[in-house]
Amino acid sequence: MSSTSSESLVQQLSEFSACEVSDALIKLGSPNGGHIPDIQLVSPSGSSQKICGPAYTVEMVFSSDKSAPKLSSHFIDTAPAGTVIVINAPPSSVRSRSE
Repeated sequence: MSSTSSESLVQQLSEFSACEVSDALIKLGSPNGGHIPDIQLVSPSGSSQKICGPAYTVEMVFSSDKSAPKLSSHFIDTAPAGTVIVINAPPSSVRSRSE
């Protein structure tokens, strides 16, 4: 998919709520309507801002995991413009969050 058609698709999808997109995915046969378990929305409280874009997924690992692949640069520097970064971190890892 070209970046222009991808941008057009993101623009079109941004007009719908997450529920509307999920319902459409279910009607199209997508398991669970595209729901990904254990994803939690983290946004400033009281914010009505929404985001829409292609996902850029990141798998965090402990530094002690020597079998994990090593990146040539930090993941934030490799994420393409316009993507939404989705991070999966080990359950026992320390995380930072603004309250």
